Parts: sequence; C-alpha cells; structure tokens
Amino acid sequence: MSSSFGLLHPKVRNLLEKRGFKQETDPQRLSIPAILAGKNVLIIARTGSGKTESSILPIFSRIVDVKKEGIKALYIAPLRALNRDLMERMEWWGDQLDIKISVRHGDTTQHERRKQALSPPDILITTPETLQAMLTGKVLRENLRSVKVVVVDEIHELAADKRGTQLSVGLERLGYLSGGFQRIGLSATVGYPQEIARFLVNDRPIEIIDASSQKVFDIGVEYPIPEDEDEDLATDLSTTPQTARRVRRIKELVEENKSVLTFVNTRETAEALSSRFNIISDDIDIHHSSLSKKVRIDTEKKFKAQDIKCIICTSSMELGIDVGSVSLVVQYMSPRQTSRLIQRVGRSGHKHDEVPRGIIITTDADDILESIVIARRAGKNMLERIEPYEKPFDVLAHQIIGISMDMGDVGKRLAYDIIRGSYPYRDLTWEEYEGVLKLLSSLRLIWLEEDMYHKSRNALGYYFDNQSVIPDVKKFLVVEIGTNRTIGVLDEEFVVDRANIGMGFIIKGRAWNVIDVSEDTVLVEEVNNMAATPAWEGELIPVPFDIAQEVFTVRKEISESLYSNAFRDSFVGRYSLDDNAFEELQRYVGSQQDYVIPEAGKLYIEIIPNLAIFHLGLGSVANETLGRALAALYSNKFGTSVAMKSDAYRIAFRFPSNVSTEDITEVLSSLRAEDVRPILELSLKRTSMFLWKFTHVATRMGVLSKDVEKFRIKGIMASYQDTPVFQETYKELFKDKLDVSMVEEYLRSLQEKVITIIVQERKNPSPFSGSLLAKFGYGELVGPLRPEKEILKLFKKRLEDRRVRLFCVTCGRWHASIKISNMDEVPRCPLCGARFLAIIDKKEKLTRKALLKRMKKEKISNEEEELVIRAKRTADLILVYGKKAVVAFSARGVGAQTAARVLAKMQPDEESFLRDLLEAEKTYARTRRFWD
Repeated sequence: MSSSFGLLHPKVRNLLEKRGFKQETDPQRLSIPAILAGKNVLIIARTGSGKTESSILPIFSRIVDVKKEGIKALYIAPLRALNRDLMERMEWWGDQLDIKISVRHGDTTQHERRKQALSPPDILITTPETLQAMLTGKVLRENLRSVKVVVVDEIHELAADKRGTQLSVGLERLGYLSGGFQRIGLSATVGYPQEIARFLVNDRPIEIIDASSQKVFDIGVEYPIPEDEDEDLATDLSTTPQTARRVRRIKELVEENKSVLTFVNTRETAEALSSRFNIISDDIDIHHSSLSKKVRIDTEKKFKAQDIKCIICTSSMELGIDVGSVSLVVQYMSPRQTSRLIQRVGRSGHKHDEVPRGIIITTDADDILESIVIARRAGKNMLERIEPYEKPFDVLAHQIIGISMDMGDVGKRLAYDIIRGSYPYRDLTWEEYEGVLKLLSSLRLIWLEEDMYHKSRNALGYYFDNQSVIPDVKKFLVVEIGTNRTIGVLDEEFVVDRANIGMGFIIKGRAWNVIDVSEDTVLVEEVNNMAATPAWEGELIPVPFDIAQEVFTVRKEISESLYSNAFRDSFVGRYSLDDNAFEELQRYVGSQQDYVIPEAGKLYIEIIPNLAIFHLGLGSVANETLGRALAALYSNKFGTSVAMKSDAYRIAFRFPSNVSTEDITEVLSSLRAEDVRPILELSLKRTSMFLWKFTHVATRMGVLSKDVEKFRIKGIMASYQDTPVFQETYKELFKDKLDVSMVEEYLRSLQEKVITIIVQERKNPSPFSGSLLAKFGYGELVGPLRPEKEILKLFKKRLEDRRVRLFCVTCGRWHASIKISNMDEVPRCPLCGARFLAIIDKKEKLTRKALLKRMKKEKISNEEEELVIRAKRTADLILVYGKKAVVAFSARGVGAQTAARVLAKMQPDEESFLRDLLEAEKTYARTRRFWD
C-alpha cells in the first residue's frame, strides 16, 4: 500500500481496492497526511484528479470509530447537483463503514429534515444557504456542536461572490458554537491561492497543497475556413457559410472522439449552436442553468451512459458534476479568461496516463488573438486573481440578525468579534458596524440597548426571506409585435440596463428593435440593425488586463515580422494555432499597416466623422469604466447624449456632427484620476442599473420587501442616500461592473506623460476599429432578416384568430361573438340583412344598452353618448370597408381614427394593407406611454 493510503484507518484502507483505488493521485498523496494530522488545508487540483477523495477518505478514517451522536463533518458544495453527485459517491462508503451520510438543501423533504434532526447523520452534505438555516434551528443547532471538520468544495467559486461572504461568517458562527473545527477547502486551479486560503481560515494556520501543475495540457486554436459544401450547409442551417463550417468542424471532432464537451460562453450561444447542430447530428444535447433540473440530469445521465457523444454547455458544467469520461473539450470562441479555460479543458483526460485535451474554435481575428494568448497562459499556469468582496453591508445586516437568532440577546462586541473573525470582514470598523446596527434598528428588525441588541418579531421573516444572497432575477418575455410570437426571454438586468425604446439587440440569432417595455414583456420588431447589442452581452466573462495587454503585444510582434517564415515557425510553436488562424492574423494585422498599430504604452485615438475610437488594452471592465466617465464628461460638454461602446481593446464614442478633434482630446486631458469615482457616482445614480442594484441591496438589507411596487422604489431610494444601503449599492457596482483603481492608475500615467497619445483623423475606420463596430453589430450566429411576407402572414393569422362581438345598429336584435377568420367579406345581420354593424368588445353590456336607448330615442347620459359615438364610428367603417375594417380594429392600439386613416389609403393589395396596419400598431406601442 502506497504511503498516504497506508496512513488511513484499516477499515477504510481495506476497502480501497474493492472500490477501484489502486494508485493514489497527486492530490491524495499530498493531502491525506495533512488532513489526518488535523491541519487546515487548501487543496488545489483540477476536476477529476481525485481531490474529493483526498478529503473524504481521511475524514472517514477520523470518524469511523467515533460513536458519539451528532454531526461530525459538514461537506458544503455550491450546487445541489454537486450535493447529489457527492451523495452517490459517498453512499457506498457509508454503507460499508457504518457511517450515516445525508444531504440537506432546499429540495429536502420535511420528513427527511425531521429524520436528520432526531437522528443526525455523521456527515451532512449541504449548501451555503442551508447552513444559514441550520444554525438557527433549535435541534439542529445542538447537533452541529459536535462538528469537527468542514469541507468547502469549489471554494474558488464561492470566494468570488457574496454567497462566499455569507458562508465565511456562517463558518465563524459555527466555530463559536462548536468550539472550532478543521477547515478543508477544495479548489480548481487559481491565481494567488494564498487569497483563497485566507478566505477559508482568515488568520489561522493553513497548508496550501497545490497539485494543479502535475499535468500538462494539450490546447490548440483553430480557425475553420468555409469550403464548397458549407454553402449548401449554410442554407440548411439558416446561417452563414463561416458558421456552418464551424458547426461542421465540431461535428468532425465529435465523430473522431468518444466523448466531447463543447463549452460556449452564454446560454444564447448554446441554444443557437445546438439548434443548428441538431439538424446535422443526433449525438448532442444541451446543458445550461436556465434549463430545468430534470432536463439537466437527463443530459448528464445520457452522456455518462454514452447514449450521446457531445454536450453543448455553459459554465454550468465547469464544476465537478460527474458525467463520466471526457476525451476532448471544445471551446467555442475565446474562453476570455485563463482560469475558465483550464477549468473546462480539465474536464478531460482523467486517467492517470491521459493528457487533458482542448481545441478552441475561433470566429475572427480578435477571437484568435485572445484565444492564443489565453491558451499560452494556460500552459504556463498564469491565472487570474480571485478577489473576494470586502465587508459588504447587506450580508453584514443579515448576519447581525442571524447571530441574534442563534443566541437571543447578543453583546454588540461579541457579534462584532464573530463577524470580524471572517476574512471578508477582517477590516470592518466599529463605526461601519454601528451604522448597520442603527439602520436595522430604524427598520425595527432589532432592538438596540447600550451594549446589547436582540431581534424583533420581524427579524425571523427577514432572515429566511433573504437566506440566499442571489437576487431573484425577473424574466421578461420578448414578443414580436406583428405576430405576437414569443421570441425568447431576457434577464431583468439586461432589460433595466439596455432595453430602451428604439434600442437594437440580438436574440435567437436575429436583430430586434425595442418597441415597448411593460411589466413583464419587451415588445419588439425585427430589423437589420448594424448596431444591435447581443442580448447575452451581460453574461460574458470580462477579459482581464493582462490578457488584453498581451494581445496588444502579439499584434505589434506580428506587424514587425509580417511575412518572415522563421517568425511564423517560432510563433506557431509558442501559440499552438493552425495555419488558417495564423494566416488570418497576418491578413488582419497587415490590413492595419496604413494606420497605427496600437501597442501597450501608447494611446491611439482614431477620429472619423461623428466617431472616436480609443485603442487601449485595459481589459473589459476598466475600458467600460473609462468609457462611462468620458461619456459623462462629453455629454456634459456638448449638451447632448454621447453614446459609448467598449470591449477589452477599444472604446468607441459617437458624437454630434460639430465636435472637433480638439474638443475630444481636451476632455480626455481634463479628466484627472481623483475625479473618476465622483463622476461615476454622480452619473451612475441616475441610471436604471443603479436603481436595479439598489433594489437588490435594499431587499437584502430589509429596506424593501420582495413584492414592493416598482413605482415606490425611486421615492424610497431618495430617503436612503446617506445610509449603508446607498454605500453598498455603489460598492457592489464598483466591484462587479467597474475598475476605478485601474483607470486612476492609467490616467496618472497619461498625466505624467508615461503613455504617449497618438491622434489620427481618417475618413473611414481602421480594420482594428471595424472589429469593435462589427462585433457590436452582428454578434455570432446572427441569421439574415426573415422575409417580410412571412412576418405579414403571421400578423394576419394573429389578427384573424381574434374574436369580436358585432351588434346590429339597424335592428338592435342581433349580436354575436365571431372569429374574424370565419367572417364573410361583407358582414351582414342574419336577422335583418343590414350591414350597419358595430364592434362592442369593450363595456359590451353598457354599449348595447346605450345603443338600444338611442334607437328608442330615450334620454341617455354623457357616458352613454360617448359609447354610442364610438360604436357608430366602427359601424360606419364596417359599412364601407366590410371585414377589412374589422381586421383593422383588431390590431393592437388601433382606434377609429387610425383605422380610418389606414383604410382610406385604399392599398392595391392585402400585403400593403397589412404592412400599413402593422406600422400603425408599432407607432401605438412606441407612443402609448405618453398618452395612454
């Protein structure tokens, strides 16, 4: 028996071979001795390297002979799917060793919960949110006193968001209850592992076991070029030959390999790619977070059983969900971060003698550049830093309440010390702490005394309502105005931040303009919009500074040795790209030769009519930050809104026509580092994004209930400007969406002349600028505009499927509800034969009554007079135009005046009539908010 396995308890050791453990992996060899010795440990290893067993085998060894009642070990994983997998993996061991193992999360039945409370398991697998609930339960709390070890799986995922902050304080609360416990963190490969280790234990001793660099990765970058057969395939797939070739290349890779995971960066791309793939192959399925649990589990099982050969997936499959053996990972388009690529490619090659294999399929020159840089950095293990949240006030508020639920009356200093024991709150000041206490007191969630506080009656509901820090993200249906067809779904964040009236965006592979936004619907029309924003843009992982800088360096390097064969050989060797990709880079960089080649250390500003493009590689978030600050200054200077778009390599501004080059550069020169934050705070406060963030923060802090009416939020927000709620809203925006410190540093370099500014005026954008403009226009997988005839056909069907109620104004004896498609071209009263028929859908009984009174020449009220006039206007038009008038009235927002205008045009054919009617409907949707 090898050395570390030999240290395990004999009962565990004797089961190893039976379970298939013949040789320890590196994580197991390095971790088992440290865990058995009771040390706090952070284990860093890739998925499939045996790091789960690195923790559970020594835990089994430590508790197998302990007969004391109570939970002895907690295993905390971020996903319920991981809980499920872990239970399946541990159950066998539990049966063999007589160790009770259970799972507890949001889906656990009441029966199972009672069972766990009355007869606690030895090991409980749970989620961070469920731990928050368990700490306050009377019986479970007693069972947790015996916890001696806690494992936090996928800790790198939790450390990056507020779920991790909440868990960190939860562990301190558990430590106070149990007297302390051993902490074990399991992490994928990360940059700066010391940060993750500190996050787990704060200032306690810990051993970092890095077993991540024991295996090399085989990662290649390809740029498929369309061939003759892709022209026909593009027609079949309703896409371009370029996209058809990429789909066909993935199909080839699936056929050449036993099992393939194809990762994409967004759900939208996953749907678009899989819909096209399904036309040419039966061997694939799809997996992303918006799909139901049942669908995801079915896909995982089919792949593991080899019923399918490929899953097209998003980050939902990055974590250690068990899907069996993976022979190849395909990354569709740049993974945007090195850590993402390593995590994804690390899903393959799990056998001892296998190398993890990955291929990145790229779509354009920018994509190639980004991908080859990331692939090279992956080979060198150069990963991004994970930065936990620093003392978020919303989580602090929730944990202050939680501690009072744990203990009843709580000393302020005791709660403060427990909270500061966690890494995110290590620098929390007493003034900040008291500020949140006072806020909670003003909300009547706690009662404050001089040195103590205790929860109020309202605290219980608040605590459990906000057990999860993940906001409830509302979904908006995207509905096409003409056809009433549901196109897709948008997240609330995208709608709030970007879905303004008239804005273009891309969804389901097509471009659409926003006509109207209601409570839960975005009304759209299809357009051929060059400036459309992909609806999945908010989902995209930001490209960090280091990658953007290396892309600049690579472009400059290629430009200096453009057609050197020796350079080509060395470059391809360093960056692992195919010939097509290299030749595309040569073409791309070569086409920029008449312009400036942007490089690190220089700011190239390209000015063309109405546009300025700043070429600087600060990465996605910092470029967005600088772009927002400058756009605010430009808008203020020119007295009109200045549009801004950015990516990791450029910022583009659209100006009024009379703006000079001097105006543009003067504003840049005037922006000082110390002004960036105040400018952003002022400009952000007026945005819908700030309101959206405030809503979530205020809900988590107990200021807003989850069902608050939206019209009240702005008024409430105004009264909380100088409170921790406002402060936390800014903190979260600056942490998630902006990088002020990077921009401040860059501006100081500009002011100190460390960075040279090059300004060039041109008539047309350079190829490097064109990349940004085109990227925000088309996006990937965007199809051509549907034929207008198809839209009008669906529009007609929608109208004719409606039912209307007709009333005979001549005899007054007949009224009926009729489906328009079943109506005669010249409608008549079946009783008297008259054609003077009114539509009385609204206020039907009142209208009928008013019409009958008028026919009898009885006195009618002013309201009844109005109903009669409206009805007779419809009857007048039906008398003249017949069924065509009924169709017109059935369009959304079309009244008698608009219907008369459309009908009076006397269109030469039905298509022209429907076109005019659809335009009238769009006009109503655009303008109804002003007069409806």
